[in-house]
Amino acid sequence: MGATTARSVATAAVVGVGVVWVGWQVLLYAGAGLPVIGVGAWVPILLLAAVTGWLAWQTHSLVQRRREPLEPDVAVVRLRLAKTSLLAATALASGYGSLALLSLSAWPTPSASARVIHGAIALVAGICWAGAGWLLERACRIPKDPDEEPAPRPE
Repeated sequence: MGATTARSVATAAVVGVGVVWVGWQVLLYAGAGLPVIGVGAWVPILLLAAVTGWLAWQTHSLVQRRREPLEPDVAVVRLRLAKTSLLAATALASGYGSLALLSLSAWPTPSASARVIHGAIALVAGICWAGAGWLLERACRIPKDPDEEPAPRPE
């Protein structure tokens, strides 16, 4: 399993924006307004970011510093969580960011200002969660043995 590519992260961001745009078009066609978002949009994302960040710190300490082995099942679960966190958080962050941008045109109204403020907070929380997922993915890498000599270069 390789590292998550920048193309995958960009695709997740485009999917997040696309889902919000399609949802917005459907709501406009149906004559409905955009949903009002609040604290419930970004608090769970911040909690996931905190848990993922803590797990990244623990994994880095265990694998990179102390060089202790992880059980294979635990290592695979942490790597899957890292990749899922990075991609899901990117999609959520871009979706909430685009929802906040869509709401800027109606800024003076209370519902639009709530969408912009809470959408911006959710965007930042999503970026934090994506960063924590990226750090967890890096922490899962097996370090090189310090006693191992580099292979000689062919001349």
